This record gives sequence, structure tokens and C-alpha cells, in this order.
Amino acid sequence: MTSRRGRAATLAVLVWSGVAPQAGAQAGAQAGGPPFEGAVTLRMSAKTPQGVQRQQMEYLMRNGKLRVNVPGPMGGMAMIAVPQEKKMYMLVAAQNTYMEMPLPEAAAAAKSAVGQPDDVKLTRTGRMETVAGFSCEHVQLASRSGAADMCLSKELGRFVNPMEGLRQGSVAPWQKQIANEFPLKVTLPDGTVPLEVTRVERKRLPDELFAVPEHYRKRAMPQRRPPV
Repeated sequence: MTSRRGRAATLAVLVWSGVAPQAGAQAGAQAGGPPFEGAVTLRMSAKTPQGVQRQQMEYLMRNGKLRVNVPGPMGGMAMIAVPQEKKMYMLVAAQNTYMEMPLPEAAAAAKSAVGQPDDVKLTRTGRMETVAGFSCEHVQLASRSGAADMCLSKELGRFVNPMEGLRQGSVAPWQKQIANEFPLKVTLPDGTVPLEVTRVERKRLPDELFAVPEHYRKRAMPQRRPPV
């Protein structure tokens, strides 16, 4: 059974799900500068019966395209979101294979959310902090599932959860309020930090990082199990 802490962490980390990734390409300009290009290193932490497990991920952004590298045995895996193609790709280095899936459309997601209860309360505190050299505002989330404090930055564009392509999601009105902001740190009521940005590098990235290698073989997506 998922713990209350786990549900709160999920709430905090996945709050951006269901909003079209195209917004991320414009976020830098809206914040007063060009869209961010470079690499962001995130540290994810979760409490389990075996102790605290930590996972480091590299989050790459260029021209609205996104790539998340998740280290692991034999090269790990990567997720690439390409809004221009309205597609998302999952790359498995050990097998030289990839899977393709459509990106969720903002309009469709918003339509599916009509009439659904939205019990999440969002409060902007005005309290600022600097994390990894970037300024962010503390925003509090509270719902029946739990609570979390997020420090959101407008300097890095929009955070996109690449795993959203693997499930059916919908967007709630409150999500739109933070659609173009990037979480630099998420803190739970007990003080644990399930997500924190540890390094940000502005740099040019090659286009090849955001494309499927030519020698990769396409695999079919596994069939979703019916809901229980």
C-alpha cells in the first residue's frame, strides 16, 4: 500500500503532468530571456522498507525538446520528448531498441479534466530561495493526499514528466498556474526532500541527443493492463 508520504511525493513531482510540452519552449522568453538550453542534474530520493533510495537523473533541454537520462546497468535508459513531432521516445541502450508513443495533447487533457474534482490548494508564499544558482519561489500544495512545498523557478522553462506518456493523465485548473515553472526543490512536511536540483549548466547541446539513433530497432509498446 502506498504511504501518505509516498502519495505526497508523487503529488509534488508529477504536478506538471498533462500540460502540453510546447509551453516549455516559450517559458524562457516569458521570463524575460531566451529559452533555457543546457543540462539540469536532479537528485530523486524515496524512503522504502530497505532504507532511503536515491536516483540521479540528467535533464536536457534544447529548442523545446527534452531528454531525461536515467543511469542504470548497461547504459540505463533515456526518455526523449519532441513536441514538434508530438511524440515521445523511450530508449533502452542495452538492447539498442526504442519505443514510440504520442505526447498527451493539452486540449484533450483539459477536456478530460472537466467535471473532475480538484481538491488541491496552491498557495504562493512569496518566500524566495537560491538553489543551484537559480532563484525560486516557495509554493505550497495541499490536498487530501498530503502536502508539499515546492521551490519553483521561472528561469529554466517548464518541467515535463517524461513518464506521462506511459499513462493517461488529465490536467486540473491549478496545474496551469505553474505550467511554465521548474521545481528546483520539493520538501515534504517531515523535512524529507524527494526532489532537488544539484547542478545547472547552460551549454549548447547537439541535436543528436534528441533523436533516436539510426541503429536502434523499434519495439511495440507493452499493452496496458486494464484498471483494477
